[in-house]
Amino acid sequence: MKKIFLTFIILLISCSNEQDTYIGGKILKKNNNEIFIRKDENLIKKININEAGIFFSKLDSVDDGLYNFFHLPEFQYLILEKGDSLILRLNVLDFDESLVFTGKGSSKNNYLIDIFLKHEEEEIFIKSKSNLKEKEFKKIIDSLLKNKTDEYVRFIKNNSTTKTTKLILKHAIKLPVYSSLETYISNLELNLNSSEIYDFRNDIDLNIGSLSNFKPYLDYIVSRIFNESSQFQNKKNISKLDYNLNRIDFVKKNISQAIIRSKILRYIAYEYLLEESNLVNIDTFLNKFLETSKNEKTNAEINQLFSNIISLQSGNIIPEIELIDKNNSIIKTTDFDNKNPVIFVFWSYEQNSHQIGLFKRINRILDYNKNYDFHAININTDNGKWKNIINKYKNRTHLNHFRSVNFENMSKKMILNNLNKVIITNKKGEINKILTINELETYLNLN
Repeated sequence: MKKIFLTFIILLISCSNEQDTYIGGKILKKNNNEIFIRKDENLIKKININEAGIFFSKLDSVDDGLYNFFHLPEFQYLILEKGDSLILRLNVLDFDESLVFTGKGSSKNNYLIDIFLKHEEEEIFIKSKSNLKEKEFKKIIDSLLKNKTDEYVRFIKNNSTTKTTKLILKHAIKLPVYSSLETYISNLELNLNSSEIYDFRNDIDLNIGSLSNFKPYLDYIVSRIFNESSQFQNKKNISKLDYNLNRIDFVKKNISQAIIRSKILRYIAYEYLLEESNLVNIDTFLNKFLETSKNEKTNAEINQLFSNIISLQSGNIIPEIELIDKNNSIIKTTDFDNKNPVIFVFWSYEQNSHQIGLFKRINRILDYNKNYDFHAININTDNGKWKNIINKYKNRTHLNHFRSVNFENMSKKMILNNLNKVIITNKKGEINKILTINELETYLNLN
């Protein structure tokens, strides 16, 4: 029956209008019952997968270019052009390695997957050569690029390709290698003896809108900005603030494409604001950021992040977050009747090693320190699964379990950029200290 259905899909596609675009196939060991096709930030199509793992859909209004194929939590890139009829087959347990395309438009997508898979091997090889002198290292890089380019030329010769496809494939080949070159440069203690190794930078346009959602492209730009903004010869002495102001200057000078500019500025802002503790420095940074960024949505997001940072300063009441307790009652963080100072910790049942390590640490602390109460907040949505897990842990007088009602809201207010974050409040709910789980025992021993 499954073979008959797939055969039916292929026959249907073969009889379709040449301007119609289709995607279908079979997913083995599926994670869920749907896939998503996205272009940039926009959802193009949600497609249901039947019990046999088979799906099929026509895609409307397809513009030639780079798309994302999501079967959560996995994703991969697709090159789609009007009139393509892609049939794919994959095993979720071996997502990238098992993904194979047939049908019209399959050759460019199989080649793209092959580029990604080969890069994983090449990355290991390049890292093994990173201690070489610059001329020797560049010779290896040039040889690798020549082999990849020769392979690309053979592919173009044997397959009909559009200008858009050529652009994507050429950059898929070059960008990871050029990022490795930037990494090599950043790891050197002094300036390079020759400027020739920098010549590759002339080969990359930083304003290609059609690649604005291509991770290797954005990764390369971030690596490039790191090297060109850290005053390389004095990078050990440059302050964190000056370095990030330099990064904004680089973007202002070199990146004019609106989407790319906004994404890179947003990345810089998040990376800096989540690490900086000096509010004066943050204010200086934000002034320059807001002068440079023209994206109102991004600016509002960064302003909100700054407000959340302010609210988490010592002495402020912990932000109001709704939580569910073991009795399925909803309680707010601002409504606790605390008998002791409180240590807020966070965990997920999808991160097993972190979960086990966290509760081992909590139990170890409670064996010798009864001066604090732990509030362990789970970030997941499955109430039954959460309860099954916490019921396996023994009850402790000073350990209370909760689950977040709205993780997105909580993560923003608590600036929960990783699950190692710890927030300590006094009995009134005022913030005393924010640190990491690895710093907690040292802090408790000193206080």
